[in-house]
Amino acid sequence: MNINNQDEVSKWVSKLIAENRLEEFYNSKYWRRLRKEVLIEHKYECQDCKARGFYTKANHVHHVQFVRRHPSLALSKVYLFQSKEYRNLIPLCHDCHEQRHGYRQKEKKEPLTEERW
Repeated sequence: MNINNQDEVSKWVSKLIAENRLEEFYNSKYWRRLRKEVLIEHKYECQDCKARGFYTKANHVHHVQFVRRHPSLALSKVYLFQSKEYRNLIPLCHDCHEQRHGYRQKEKKEPLTEERW
């Protein structure tokens, strides 16, 4: 497979998605190599924490354009939208990655009233 060809990547990843075998993509040498490259480029720093003034070690690389929706971008660091280039792969810590995916929602607390006191 030629990983420089988006059509080939798209066919490969789309097939894995259709066969419910996407974990093979995340275990592939292509993804592992690119993931490491992105982490090194950003000095293993969580970009969401860094934007808030904190420094946390990144141990995940997040696809802005989700692999299941955009298989052709699975191995792309950037993507184009309305002729503007954006980052597709972002290093994140575990908590920020879960937050980006909506796995961890902050608990909504009911306001404290006399009855609840």
